[in-house]
Amino acid sequence: MTENRVNNGLQSALGLDEFINGQNNPTTIYDNASPYILSMRYIPLANTYKSNGFASTVVDLPVSDAFRDGGFEIESDTLTPDEIQKLEEKMSDENDVETLKDCLRWGRLYGGGCILISTDEKNDTPFNAKTIHNKEVKFYAVDRWQCVPLASSIQLAEEFMLQDNLYNAGKGLIFDKSRVLIYTGKTQPYYIRNMLQGWGASVFEDVIPQLTQYLKANSVILELLDEAKIDILKISGLSDLLMSADGEQAVRRRVDIACANKNYKSMLTMDANDDYDQKQLNFGGIDAMLEKIFLLICASLRIPYSKIFGKGANGLGTGADLDIENYNAMINSEIRVPATKILKQMIDVRCFQLFGRKDESLTIKWKPLRVLSEKEQAELNATKINALVQLVNTGVLSPKQLAEQLVNDKIINISDEELEAIDDEIKTMDDMQQQFGSNYATETD
Repeated sequence: MTENRVNNGLQSALGLDEFINGQNNPTTIYDNASPYILSMRYIPLANTYKSNGFASTVVDLPVSDAFRDGGFEIESDTLTPDEIQKLEEKMSDENDVETLKDCLRWGRLYGGGCILISTDEKNDTPFNAKTIHNKEVKFYAVDRWQCVPLASSIQLAEEFMLQDNLYNAGKGLIFDKSRVLIYTGKTQPYYIRNMLQGWGASVFEDVIPQLTQYLKANSVILELLDEAKIDILKISGLSDLLMSADGEQAVRRRVDIACANKNYKSMLTMDANDDYDQKQLNFGGIDAMLEKIFLLICASLRIPYSKIFGKGANGLGTGADLDIENYNAMINSEIRVPATKILKQMIDVRCFQLFGRKDESLTIKWKPLRVLSEKEQAELNATKINALVQLVNTGVLSPKQLAEQLVNDKIINISDEELEAIDDEIKTMDDMQQQFGSNYATETD
């Protein structure tokens, strides 16, 4: 007697039965893995970004949030405050941050973006930072389809071509690789990475099934709206009438008369044997179905529901803090980490331009993504102050060191002269209030 067994293991779930056992069974992941690479279809991606608000939000929102409220601060041990201010003003005048944001957007949309460094020297010559002091320097953001590596991959390319026309390939400006700052999208496996010439993938590449469901559901809803109310006119003897020579024309004329009367009159005159009915479709369950699709999209993109669709999902626990934390983690890992390298290179170029030197001690400090309420900020400040006062009481910190730390944390605002005049009488919160007076931050009251 032969025993029939049902295998429900990981092997079957991954669709590997036919490869391991030589079986020709329906598979799961294998059958649903598309061989087409959306990242190569730049025209549909561009048109989608232009026409679909949802798509542009997915591309732009994480980049905008990464640079929210100024995004970052420049810190240096060797540059003076005046020099840092001059550097920041120069970057603002040249729109360097906006240029970087454009590069990151194109990287998310197409899987790759670049920033080109243009100087008075020829673009196809190696970039020499020591020759740009007090000279003109421009940064330009382009996408991967404008900046083509003149090699099999971006890693091997010594030169890049800035195409002036996508339909006129092979013609354009040549840039040396030292003048090209590259940001790639999500890194892909070897064989796909080869087809992408070393670039990454579009942010939409791994959400194609969910986006297909989303677009198809919208199309179905529009069709249902067109058929939401159906008028049914029951004509006596319709079958016999259609058998006659001019039956079809007579039926059309009869329906047109009924429709014309119904459009502008509240009464419809009919034969005693005719009948009229109206069917109204029920849309129950559609909103729940759409919400499930939306949640799948949000999970794939790692962007909270409220960020994309402007409101929380109905019937779900708040979980707002966890959603935002996951979203902030995605921004840090996918936007800020790769952007830091490019931003540091841009700042180094500006330092050579303004000061004739590179600042090795210069660092970029990103501002927190989480925005605290006034109450939360006040509680945080009070906790910091209590901890610092305890260190003063135990002799670990001096009162002056305490004041310096509070100034650095922007909890109090006092001048350098007042800071030098700090005495050693601070032992309690009341002493601090008396010592600093009106300069003591009101958030801690």
